[in-house]
Amino acid sequence: MPVIPGFLDRLAFRANLAPVAILDVHGAASLHAVALADDLGVFAALDGPRTLADLAAALACEEDTLRRLLDTLVAVGYVDRSGDEYWRTRTTTRWLTDDGDANLAPFARFWVEVVLPYWREHAERAVREGEPGESLYDWLGDDEAAWATTQAGFRAAASLLVDPVADALGDVDGARVLDLGGGHGAYAVELARRGASVTLVDRSPALEPAREAAADADVDVTFVGGDYLSEDLWRRVAEHDARSGSRPSSDIDGTDSGGSDPDGADSAGGDDANAGYDLVLLFNVLHGHAPAEAATLLEYAAAVLAPGGRLAILDQFGRGGRSSVADVGVALIDLTYLITLGGGTLDPDMVNRWLGDAGLSTVGTETFRRAPGVKLLRVELPYADRE
Repeated sequence: MPVIPGFLDRLAFRANLAPVAILDVHGAASLHAVALADDLGVFAALDGPRTLADLAAALACEEDTLRRLLDTLVAVGYVDRSGDEYWRTRTTTRWLTDDGDANLAPFARFWVEVVLPYWREHAERAVREGEPGESLYDWLGDDEAAWATTQAGFRAAASLLVDPVADALGDVDGARVLDLGGGHGAYAVELARRGASVTLVDRSPALEPAREAAADADVDVTFVGGDYLSEDLWRRVAEHDARSGSRPSSDIDGTDSGGSDPDGADSAGGDDANAGYDLVLLFNVLHGHAPAEAATLLEYAAAVLAPGGRLAILDQFGRGGRSSVADVGVALIDLTYLITLGGGTLDPDMVNRWLGDAGLSTVGTETFRRAPGVKLLRVELPYADRE
């Protein structure tokens, strides 16, 4: 965990007698230590007191070098020690293992293995020119391992909010749900568990982790691979919905396990009276797009809503202030979105303008204690004569 200075340390930092920036160095090293411990399986293995020799044998590590890592984890509060025995702290159990509320270790690994290497290559250009040259997703290309690490990180972060967000969306049993850019699959899988028929759209390389998650949960989710800003993809999505709003898990990114051709001439048209999605999700999507693209995406989303359908936007809003953990977090994520995507956290007034241009109106807003700066906007079509 981040180093928490003692009383005398705080006095020295406040009086500018010691370099406070050293805490940033400590934090960066601690992040790497957590990712390394997760790679080695340290936290999972320390579900009870274990001697150094026993742990080293179990993890295939040299005793002396493993001791150095363990002692570092003791120093920053993730592991406890008595003599030659080590065990994980309650904080570690709760937030860095599958035995707790949320396992954020994959999110740490995502930062160490994907975000920071990308950052080093693209940050200067992004700040000088306003965009990084290529987005993080373009940079990942077809690297399946990197995509898996990325989606595991996203899924870990989403685990903090999946249940409260699903609760806020209300009863979805029997609803047709379109999840745009939901590659890690956490929200799609949870809504499918609650009875929804879910179609998930994302880049094809991003979909494999979601397929695995749906299979592990034994729920039906349809997967669509492609660019959600292309008219062709939206045509395929609309045709799939018109044919059947509740179909077994399949892919319609060129092949379909259900045996039908998504681009076939005999596909049903978009004028089916029962066509349209009851709920469209735009979760952590808009922050990665320029205003014109975001406005277009909202127009596409509005066009595929069924009568009475809803749109849900989950994203980070604001720019952050100074000092508080929440404000610092929002400021850092805003900078990260600039560097990785050429985007940023959202301005509420601009989002409302985009929604108005698309014929949409916000009817409710939810915030979450576990995720400062994150808001869930529940949006509807307010105009009865809208086609």
